[in-house]
This record gives sequence, C-alpha cells and structure tokens, in this order.
Amino acid sequence: MTKILRIDGQGVCEDRVYDSHEELRLQLCDYHSVDWEGVDDDNNDLDIFTLTLDEICDYGDWEYKLITNKEAEQYEEH
Repeated sequence: MTKILRIDGQGVCEDRVYDSHEELRLQLCDYHSVDWEGVDDDNNDLDIFTLTLDEICDYGDWEYKLITNKEAEQYEEH
C-alpha cells in the first residue's frame, strides 16, 4: 500500500502524509477556500472543490509524491 506525501513548494507548511489523492485534494481545497477567487469562463464564481488535485496544487504551489507506508512513518506525529 502507498501513501501520498504533500510537499509545500513555499516551505511554509510541514510535509504531511495522506491516505489517498482525494483526501489530499479535499484538504487543499479546504485550506485555500479562504483565499479563493476563482472565476470560470462565464464570469461565475468557480467552486474551489471542483478543481482537480493538480489544479489545486498549481494554485497553492504544492507538490505530492507516492511513498511507501514505511517511508510515511517518518512524517507521522508520535
């Protein structure tokens, strides 16, 4: 089984491990919902929760990578 490691491209937040891409996507959407001003092509507000994982990562300067459960242990809080 693999985990997803979130990496902050700006170095503000600590790296964190997630169980799935979707869990990471939802957390990043929630995190950025306070500063989101997305507008779609029809000049309507675009719901941040409709963004893909790659889109929200680009918006907030995040990266992610797959890691093993063993590698994830070093990021988990004890």
